[in-house]
Amino acid sequence: MTGLTLTHGTGQTHWEPDTSLIDAAREIAPIIRKHSGEAERERRLSQPVLDALRETGLLRMTTPRSLGGLETDPITRALVGEEVGRHDSAAAWTLENPLDWAFFCCRLPDEGAEEIYSRGADILIAAQFGRPLRATSTNGGYRISGRAPFVSNCHDADWISSTVLVDDESAGGEPEMRMVYFPSQECEIIDTWNVMGMRGTGSDDILVTDVYVPKSRTFPMVPDFEPGSHYRGPLYRLPVVGAAASGIPTPMLGVARRALDEVTELARTKTPVASSGLLRERASVQIQLGRAEAILRSGRLLLLDTLTEAWRRCIDGETHSLERKADILLAMTHAMSSAVKAVELACSIAGTTAFRATNPLERCFRDVQTMRHHVFASEPRYGTFGQVYLGVPADFPVVAF
Repeated sequence: MTGLTLTHGTGQTHWEPDTSLIDAAREIAPIIRKHSGEAERERRLSQPVLDALRETGLLRMTTPRSLGGLETDPITRALVGEEVGRHDSAAAWTLENPLDWAFFCCRLPDEGAEEIYSRGADILIAAQFGRPLRATSTNGGYRISGRAPFVSNCHDADWISSTVLVDDESAGGEPEMRMVYFPSQECEIIDTWNVMGMRGTGSDDILVTDVYVPKSRTFPMVPDFEPGSHYRGPLYRLPVVGAAASGIPTPMLGVARRALDEVTELARTKTPVASSGLLRERASVQIQLGRAEAILRSGRLLLLDTLTEAWRRCIDGETHSLERKADILLAMTHAMSSAVKAVELACSIAGTTAFRATNPLERCFRDVQTMRHHVFASEPRYGTFGQVYLGVPADFPVVAF
């Protein structure tokens, strides 16, 4: 993917992905690969890899320039996540996940965003979205308690973010859903991350007990909002599903690319048991490899094409209709599904070789089978797209955000 011409008002704007950031991801690949096994064993990202992500500035991609960030476009972000994912899924997720929560800071009051970035832009925010903590209103803020799972990178985070349900009995009606940010030292980490794949992400549970969060470090979970003064650039016109699509499926696109590269090389050298010829000589292998490549490339292209169109709307100041948001959700879901299918075909070609823990295909398989269940990009999101286009109330309300 090289230069793209985007319609901008009555003229044309030539825009290209930031190749310097993609090059930076490639340059730290040896460090990422060197510590990949350690991350698997320790069930959290290795410090040298986290340091490399910080030193390259990649963790600043969704932070505004006025707060020390890069305000990177979503296509560059997607390509960087894919590149890192080729070398280690945990490193790619440790990059992707905090970028989402940094992006969400555009909904905070200026006071809250400035406090979070008061010590510089090279911070890591860990968060969870689907299991709200409990909150009660008090003294211009909220008291937060509860336990939440899947808080990726919580061991290395500077800040933790979470959805909360505010139970204000005096207000009556339904509890309000908000997002809150609090210092990581104010929660307890519970060791629960014993899983099949994505082991190096350190996605343990957190326990919060009566933590006070000022209102300035919270925002309501509603579709419409006014960005803070630091967040007036086109990046922050991207809907939530756009930010998610530029990150969540991209590590798996990288994993799938690694799997196809590995199995292609294997097929050139492996002679299967009870066979006199190389694996590459089998017609079934040739067909499966062709199918896998077509599936992965088409899923990747749909994602990048859809993100490019969304970015054009951001640059032009256009609104994103519910249907266009559903298009982004569909592209994200299909990219994830395509990565899963490509890895499954690669493992089918490899046969018993893919079962061995010493072979990269074994980990590729475990990782995609774990990530395919992410709520933003799992199989049911195909149905969410269909609901929007058929005029049926969406079962995943976040599509409207």
